[in-house]
Amino acid sequence: MGRKLDLSGLTDEEAEHVLQVVQRDFSLRKKEEERLSEMKQKLDEEGNKCSILSKQQKFNEHCCIRCCSPFTFLINSKRQCQDCKYNICKSCSTYQKKEKAWICSVCQQARLLRTQSLDWYYNNVKSRFKCFGSAKVLKNLYKKHRLESGACPETIGKNSCADFL
Repeated sequence: MGRKLDLSGLTDEEAEHVLQVVQRDFSLRKKEEERLSEMKQKLDEEGNKCSILSKQQKFNEHCCIRCCSPFTFLINSKRQCQDCKYNICKSCSTYQKKEKAWICSVCQQARLLRTQSLDWYYNNVKSRFKCFGSAKVLKNLYKKHRLESGACPETIGKNSCADFL
């Protein structure tokens, strides 16, 4: 299923350019991982806050779990979040027409995090392929460099993609 990537025909200038692109790719991935990690940390903190507040007797029956504002009959009525099942106010929620349900802002962020992190995709790809993407290109550039410098061919093939990440 996995095709071999042959970069042996590249000139040194082309190989250098490809290497710069791969380095830029790694840099962008790292920034994105940091952004997603920060987002996850904020969601975890909010989850901890909700966990503490929900332990207070009947707190969520009378107040929004997100902003702590009290519920009133007409002005600030309570709704239940479809995902976390906490009671929330109108200002802390949005109505999802497709699902015909209310979702709190934190659960919306959690959904966004799951979508943007693409963990579901990368886990599937990793299970199907040993080496893919930038790691595959980097491995082949390394192999080309080692062959040109006269390294032993037996040692070149022993490096895994994990060595390049």
